[in-house]
Amino acid sequence: MVNFMTFVGMGRHQWRGQASLAKKLFFLLFGTPDIHTRLRNSYVLNRIAALDLPEQCRVLDGGFGRGITLFELSRRHPRWYLTGVELDPVMARSAQAVRDSGHYENLQIIEGSIETLDEQSRYDLIISMDILEHIEDDVAFLQRYLQALRPGGYLVLHVPKRHQMQWRLIPAFHEFHVESFVRDPEKDDEPQVRVPGHVRDEYTREEIQQVVKAAGFKIMSVQETVGKLGEVAFELNQLFWPYPALRYLLALLTFPVTLPLGYWDTRQEHPVGNSLLVVAAKA
Repeated sequence: MVNFMTFVGMGRHQWRGQASLAKKLFFLLFGTPDIHTRLRNSYVLNRIAALDLPEQCRVLDGGFGRGITLFELSRRHPRWYLTGVELDPVMARSAQAVRDSGHYENLQIIEGSIETLDEQSRYDLIISMDILEHIEDDVAFLQRYLQALRPGGYLVLHVPKRHQMQWRLIPAFHEFHVESFVRDPEKDDEPQVRVPGHVRDEYTREEIQQVVKAAGFKIMSVQETVGKLGEVAFELNQLFWPYPALRYLLALLTFPVTLPLGYWDTRQEHPVGNSLLVVAAKA
């Protein structure tokens, strides 16, 4: 299980991959500014820890973002072999800089689109966090993962629940939306080309199960994640989300409240949550 100190320190490893001195210091001292990143990675790490995986497990993390789970698994399991694929060149090259620091020899970073994946029976575990809602043909996408898994391998899939069904504390967060960009690695904070955000209204519990089954997987479990405490922590963390310039300052000011709230959320079972965590297997 992810303990409190691990939750607090999530993302510290990424200080080596930041472009500016200010960001290096922030990540080194406080870790990732995003509470939601901490939440979903904690849920995924906890679920992976409960799986029956081989001693020399081969893992793929598609669209790894900040690479929280990828680097944590690399640290915990030095005999595992991990591959991370990320489309955003800034995130990918940041992760590569961390990997090249010399502490993650069992980890490979690939800059590119996971939609071009064409491997056969290679992995024991595939991780996908908050990616599927960006993919037009979600069934075909998951079929690529099925093809890439070895028989008996696992898919750990985290997706947001349909936003109209999500619980919000502050009414303005009903308008919260995701924008996606491919960025110029030389201009860390300047989005260059807009790519599609969420291409659908996320998923209901029934819909995500239908998609996973249609791709050929056997569903092992479906868990609701990010309950009310997690949502409160997220909203405080993103209180001025339309104003990116305030992002790091607000994260720092709210950490004394958002970190314990978020961590406690990950230790609970939620009959109803704002996201869904699916574990499925290849027969």
